[in-house]
Amino acid sequence: MIDIQTKIHDKFSVEFKIGFSGREGVKVDHFDVNSWIFIPNGLDINKQTYSKERFYADMKSNVRLLTPAFTLKQMLEGEGAPIIHVKKALQSVTEETTPEHLNEFEFQLKLFASIFKSSIRNESAKIMAHPNDPEIRQKCLDYVDDVCRVLQTFRSVRDSIPSGREELVTKMNFADEFISHQADIRTMKVLKAVNHPDQQAMRDSFKVLADMIVTEKAYKTSQGYSHAVIGDKDNNRRLLYRHSLLKKYIESALFLKVNTTQDGQAVKQISFSLAAGLAMMVYLLVTMPFQKYLGNYPSLIFFILVLFYILKDRIKELTRWLFAYQLKDKYYDNKTVMSIKSKSIGWLKEGMDFITDDKVPDEVLKLRNRNKLEAENKLLEEKIILYRKRVEIDNVVLRNQFDYEFKGINDIIRYHINYLTKKMDNPESEITCLDENMQLRSVTAERVYTLHFVLQFKWEDQVEYKAFHVVVNRNGILNIKS
Repeated sequence: MIDIQTKIHDKFSVEFKIGFSGREGVKVDHFDVNSWIFIPNGLDINKQTYSKERFYADMKSNVRLLTPAFTLKQMLEGEGAPIIHVKKALQSVTEETTPEHLNEFEFQLKLFASIFKSSIRNESAKIMAHPNDPEIRQKCLDYVDDVCRVLQTFRSVRDSIPSGREELVTKMNFADEFISHQADIRTMKVLKAVNHPDQQAMRDSFKVLADMIVTEKAYKTSQGYSHAVIGDKDNNRRLLYRHSLLKKYIESALFLKVNTTQDGQAVKQISFSLAAGLAMMVYLLVTMPFQKYLGNYPSLIFFILVLFYILKDRIKELTRWLFAYQLKDKYYDNKTVMSIKSKSIGWLKEGMDFITDDKVPDEVLKLRNRNKLEAENKLLEEKIILYRKRVEIDNVVLRNQFDYEFKGINDIIRYHINYLTKKMDNPESEITCLDENMQLRSVTAERVYTLHFVLQFKWEDQVEYKAFHVVVNRNGILNIKS
């Protein structure tokens, strides 16, 4: 199946996190994602001003494994619990410190921290979704208990490392600082959701959560970990930088090795060679009769040969274009091979083209939902980009690589709009109007543009559509509507 999450990543980029989950028992799965991007005509985006190279520079993609799903309790329970894998890896690297054992230990630490991040995010979200639940205090107590048990168990494993193995302690401290920071971030979000002093259950829940944050802050201080300090800009700047590095370090375990090349290059080169050969054949067939019958007029033959040589060149280019047009739907611009430990788990292909309204499916235009004035105003015709993506996943290789059963991949796409903002007008305009006292007043109005994204997902015999409307101005992205 295919799942999508959308958010504003930063002021000038929108993120689409697309998850591709393979079917159990099926060797290979295929997925298709077609995206239609409707861009206002006034931004001067077209084939001449917005090349494929420019588009792919703006459309950044990172491919990573889907994080294995565990609850906070499950992280410590059972033979397949993440903490068990950490203990086994630590025992192996302690008994025999080979590069392979060291890499496996580091991998298990990173994966444990990544799973914790996913687990605490999911469980905190459940509480925030129902802050008025009559059982909110008990749920907060259970949440705090589960989080503290995971943190304490992980730290007890670190404390069991034999003395003199500082390189192992350092690696565990990186993971420990990361999960401590995640516990702080998520618990703060829950605190905001239950911050209603007028309700006793909310006050009790707030105290339970706040006590955990205070305890964890004291622990961070004792370990020399970075943490937020009110009024200390330098410290907080270092905090963001530190945890940006930690995030990249921890999540590197899930990112796949990729190798991107142009798709169908061999077929394209063969087709272009055939086009050149066909043009030469036409040239020879046409010029030979003139050489035979006009042999006594060398000057005339010279001009005729030059003329047909020019025509031959045009025939070659036309034929090449026809070949390319026929291949366009079958082949893509780029092909990315994804691999784990040098074993390919599948590939991802992507292609981009400008298209016209008549090439857009009715269902997509319906979701675009143009109002009557937009539809009738020919001066405001949108430019439409079709961004195609096809994914193949080898489920057998993917699910049998590690101690965990990885069920699929995430394709994290960030579309940067910086280039699109160049032709935008001022973000605000003054409008003069009369107030209720018949006095002239000036009011400020925002000038915005809307980028419409309509995505089509196809897998097995399923087809699903999603529409997103990104409201932007020259200062960046304002919001996303679905």
